[in-house]
Amino acid sequence: MVFSSYAFIFGFLPIMIVGFYLLKYLNYHRASNIFLVLGSLFFYAFWNVLYLPILVGSILINYLIASRILSIKSAKLGGGE
Repeated sequence: MVFSSYAFIFGFLPIMIVGFYLLKYLNYHRASNIFLVLGSLFFYAFWNVLYLPILVGSILINYLIASRILSIKSAKLGGGE
């Protein structure tokens, strides 16, 4: 699926927009974010499913690194005052 394809413009994009804002309207903020992440993974898997493990691995590694940075930063701020 390409961004300029009819399948994306008239199928995938409207589903993602309606789903996201519907979940936000119903106050399911975490679910709306998860919906976007899963939609993104589906979009990339639709192109070539073999790249999906690389993308998921990259997401997990970046999440772990960011969590570690934030924990170090909060420990320095909390202990220094």
